Amino acid sequence: MDKKIKKPLHKKWWVWLIAVVVIVAVVTVDDEEDASDPSVEAASSAVDKVEEDEKESESDAEIEEETNEAAETADENKSSGSEADTEADKSNRIDAVTYKIGEDIPAGEYLVFASGMGYIESASDSTGALESIVFNDNLMNGAHSYVTLNEGEYFKLQSAEMYPVKEAPSVIPDDGIYSDGMYKVGQDIPAGEYKIILDSSLGMGYLEVSSDSSHQLGSIVTNENVQADTYLTISEGQYLKLQDVKIEK
Repeated sequence: MDKKIKKPLHKKWWVWLIAVVVIVAVVTVDDEEDASDPSVEAASSAVDKVEEDEKESESDAEIEEETNEAAETADENKSSGSEADTEADKSNRIDAVTYKIGEDIPAGEYLVFASGMGYIESASDSTGALESIVFNDNLMNGAHSYVTLNEGEYFKLQSAEMYPVKEAPSVIPDDGIYSDGMYKVGQDIPAGEYKIILDSSLGMGYLEVSSDSSHQLGSIVTNENVQADTYLTISEGQYLKLQDVKIEK
């Protein structure tokens, strides 16, 4: 009887191919599971948020830096503007000395500011004679006064400075209290009725209303030595002089 010889078992090539395909499929599934894993997604989101926060911080820092630079530029411009205004004011200032009107300075209206005790005097000539004086006045306590100067007169300015009216600093008080000085009604103080308050330890003050700033007797509308509080009505275009009295507006 013939014996059958058993041949070794050899897997065919397509069996190995199937095994490889199965392994690849398993690896792919594992990758997909890892990608869909919530913990992986959370970690990825955290990284993205950190990157976004860093970008926002950098953006905020840039905006703050630009804002600071803009503020510094504005301050510099403001400072430069203030310096320019100060220089312009100084260029309009007329210092204390005697001037010949029409030669040294133009005729017209000026606003004088005293430094402590000031003195102003306008004369018809330079003789120094008493009869040559057109007007004079002592400006007490750093007071200010309007003056109208005419061609050919000589104007003396002591312990004071002055400006052309259109270029002069404002004399309107920030606190609303009008004290020693001269004010133009309708420009520095509104027309109307006011209570005049005595403001002197000596018990005596002075007020004067004039039609202009020539400081002539004929221009005085009313004047009074004030010894107690009183009332006064002033009209548009008049000039009000206060000395040791005040108005609280």
